[in-house]
Amino acid sequence: MDVDGDGFRLEQPGASVCSFDLRRAPVIIYRRRLLHPRSLVSSELPSLENRGFSEREWTSLIDGLLLAEERHSHSTWLNSPSATLLTNNKLSLLLFAAGAGLPVPPFSVSTPVRFPPTSRPSLVTKAISSDERIDATRYFSTARLSEEDFKSLPGARIPTPTLLQEYVPASVELRVFYALGEFLTLALTPSGEHVDIRHAPRAKLSPRPHDLSPELRKVLGDLASSFDLGYCTFDLAVPEDGPAALLDITPNGDWDYFESDAAPVVTEFLTERIVSRQSGAAGEH
Repeated sequence: MDVDGDGFRLEQPGASVCSFDLRRAPVIIYRRRLLHPRSLVSSELPSLENRGFSEREWTSLIDGLLLAEERHSHSTWLNSPSATLLTNNKLSLLLFAAGAGLPVPPFSVSTPVRFPPTSRPSLVTKAISSDERIDATRYFSTARLSEEDFKSLPGARIPTPTLLQEYVPASVELRVFYALGEFLTLALTPSGEHVDIRHAPRAKLSPRPHDLSPELRKVLGDLASSFDLGYCTFDLAVPEDGPAALLDITPNGDWDYFESDAAPVVTEFLTERIVSRQSGAAGEH
């Protein structure tokens, strides 16, 4: 790493990037493999304390450099460093969406535990942090409350806060991909075994194209634009007895799980949007 007042250069075996690379690129794709609050890098120092400090220092350094470059940049970012930092908290996004009138199922976070007001007989619990990892082998995935939970949780003081939300039984689930002003929506077959659809086998999801309504296009597009997001994914559940409900907003959402080598529909959609924006930027110069 070499940093001065004119810019920076970062090198590692087989790759390098510098300020000049970012300033001349019409489109920059910035996706963190490890989401906040986890570090951008992994240290190999033997001491746990020293390792944690080193990782925080490297992360602060790289975040700071990218934020500085963004201010000088005329590029299109997917997504910009500032937008990434602003949208790394799932709860803040849900609160914003609910306040903006989007169809978010009722939810609550409270100690002692208080259930959200709901017209449906079931609730799910979710992690608040974008990083759902508990340890190397355990993750806090979305799960429905059991009958025992319904009896024991109200009024209980629990050591870790958790988000409780109305469970929406879906006849179909929608995975919506937003990229640079356009949408691709896949309809998914709900899993009878897993509330968190990420744990269902891909073959059982049967991803297929879906025509998103103009109303949802507008409200989801406005939400992405309000956070200056060039890329974002949305998860919605469509019950048999009502309109679609917005379950999750993920600015760093993956897509490989929802396509195959024979039908890379999301990759082709994203490629077309990036090439289109890049061609438009080149035509302006």
